[in-house]
Amino acid sequence: MIEIGLTIFYILIGCFIISRSNFFKLATIPTYWIIIIFGIKIILSILITLIYTYYYSDRAVADVFKYFDDSKIMFDALKTNVLDYNQMVLGLDLNSAYFHEHYYSKMHYWNRVNNSNFLSDTHVMIRFNAIVRLFSFGFYHVHNVFINFLALIGLIAIFKVFSKLYIGKEKLLFLIVFLTPSLLFWGSGLLKEGLVIIALGLFLLHFFKIAEKWSFISLLLIMLSCVIILFSKMIILIALIPSILGFLIHKKMKNILLSYLYATVIVIATSLILYFINHPLNPIDIIISKQQDFIYLVEKMDVRSAIYQPKFNHLSDLLAYTPQALINVFLRPFLWESYSVFTLFSALENILIILFCVFLLFFRTKNTSFSALFYFSILFALVLAIVIGLTTPILGAIVRYKIFVVLFFLLAIGNQFDTNKFLYFFNKVFPFLYKKH
Repeated sequence: MIEIGLTIFYILIGCFIISRSNFFKLATIPTYWIIIIFGIKIILSILITLIYTYYYSDRAVADVFKYFDDSKIMFDALKTNVLDYNQMVLGLDLNSAYFHEHYYSKMHYWNRVNNSNFLSDTHVMIRFNAIVRLFSFGFYHVHNVFINFLALIGLIAIFKVFSKLYIGKEKLLFLIVFLTPSLLFWGSGLLKEGLVIIALGLFLLHFFKIAEKWSFISLLLIMLSCVIILFSKMIILIALIPSILGFLIHKKMKNILLSYLYATVIVIATSLILYFINHPLNPIDIIISKQQDFIYLVEKMDVRSAIYQPKFNHLSDLLAYTPQALINVFLRPFLWESYSVFTLFSALENILIILFCVFLLFFRTKNTSFSALFYFSILFALVLAIVIGLTTPILGAIVRYKIFVVLFFLLAIGNQFDTNKFLYFFNKVFPFLYKKH
């Protein structure tokens, strides 16, 4: 009963902030729509918790629980040494031997087996949960409220960024940003996707702001967002680089398409140079190492959704597999590959996206031009899809990882959709669905 009461209390605080803060005020979108989305996300977070409690019942390997459970060890440091807690939360735990002996060795997921990256994406979620425990008193569903409120902030920021591209189509933009099924679902659990959403949203919002007008606050938020993305999902930051560079080049030259083409060539050339001089931070070897980590995971565990992928050793292996990587991300899982509710859910979403693309052929806005934001989004989605497809031989993981690919692909092409033309056609075909006034 205490957990229910405390959870409702924080939900009400969130609703109060949404109704009062100017940040949540969106053009042509009623505030109560945002509150409804917040409520839907909370309900989905409870559903995800139930799924991982009763369907995938091994709590020790469930992402929604394992970082929450490990955070208790970090939080319990407050009882004996407040300084230790602060150092661990802030990442100032420089005396690694001491902290490993007293805390990290007792956690199950602070150090991951066969993790090739020098940054671990488990740490940020453990730290996040350790901070939220200050307010939750250890009640799990309070953490769901906090992660969803933060994710909502990120979605609002993304909406504001693209509102300039969707003038007169704000409701379509709302549908894409807040109700894209996979993003709505996976962005509602106690998962690192929630932190990535707020970090990515604030990064984009303030990146485009600072490009127009200098702001120290924007710079700080950009830096903070980069740190969160770096420690949560580094591939997002890697995939952003060509788009960011393309936008910066566009600020100096008029031709938008050429700007992004130049950026792509520069990134590819730089990656090749770093690869051939064997630099430890070259993205090609990072992708190869990440893929080999996943291959190791598939070989070690009984992964039901594993798909065949040859082990990469050289640049030529990546180039040869790239077309298949794109197919894996954009089109798979197919309906007949749906071994679980999650993959079935993703397969149905793929069909909806294909249908949307078909509709776009017939209901495209006339005399449209492609803006810098269009190229920014489509390039980001394409690069991220390639990286995910090359590194992930598990359909179940692709389903979750590709949510940002789906979002930015839809954001890019959605602006080309003529909603008025579609509604007129729909009204003609299904007149009985509309009442005459």
